[in-house]
Amino acid sequence: MRDLRTIRIFLSLLFLAAAVAALFIGRGVNPLVAGAEKVQIIPSALAMTMGATGFWLVATFMFGRIYCSTVCPVGTFQDSAIWLRLRLLRHHARRCRAGSRIAIRPFRYRRGGRLRFAVLFAYVACLLLGMTGVAAIVEPWNMMRGAARATNPDAASRLLLFSAHAAIGVAFAAAVLLAVWIAALWGGRRFCTEICPIGTMLGCVSRFSIYHIEIDPERCTSCMRCEEICKTQSIKVAGRYVDNERCVRCFDCLKVCADDAINLQRTRNRRINPLMKKRLDGTEP
Repeated sequence: MRDLRTIRIFLSLLFLAAAVAALFIGRGVNPLVAGAEKVQIIPSALAMTMGATGFWLVATFMFGRIYCSTVCPVGTFQDSAIWLRLRLLRHHARRCRAGSRIAIRPFRYRRGGRLRFAVLFAYVACLLLGMTGVAAIVEPWNMMRGAARATNPDAASRLLLFSAHAAIGVAFAAAVLLAVWIAALWGGRRFCTEICPIGTMLGCVSRFSIYHIEIDPERCTSCMRCEEICKTQSIKVAGRYVDNERCVRCFDCLKVCADDAINLQRTRNRRINPLMKKRLDGTEP
């Protein structure tokens, strides 16, 4: 089961490299590079083919938001900031043992807000009203497309015509990407769980996914490792709860769980505290 994380990392790096090559250099670099755009949800929908869009909706219904953790280039871009955050956290932990304060703390569960639904509504409304430039600001693929205009003018599309000088559009898109990266460094994938309209749409489907992440209350020892590493802050160990709507299926929790208490499975586990279970059984906790 833990091999899923290795596969996920390999696919995410592969698609990120292909997306960067396609946008910043050109589609003619390699046939695989040209396919990087075809597997994206929004380009597929705008091309009226709906092939990739339909595929990812079905895949999300089956396994959850695997699109966000493998194919989305902005998602992998944020993961680079989260990787750096973990290294800084370990560094500060060593300094803490030497008497220093910890400036960066592990992740903790955060309840999902309603901002993401308001952003999704505004995104769809802008598209219907023809305000495609505004909608492109929060859509991952076109965020990167805007920054790519600095080296590849052909990357521009009708979604990014802000009626302004190209340099301003490039600077704006680059600033947005930088802000997303800094936000990921500070708070994980909040862009994916609170802002991104594509993530919100897939999250609504992922809520009813056939396979979902579950915590086994019989095995869980409340070590907190899964909650501390969850980049979407969707794991609450106290209630043995995983918010599968916001979970992006990075499988980091499967890797750090030494008790093999977290799995991707079809069945639902009953949420019960192991200490309470011992009391119910008549034994001492």
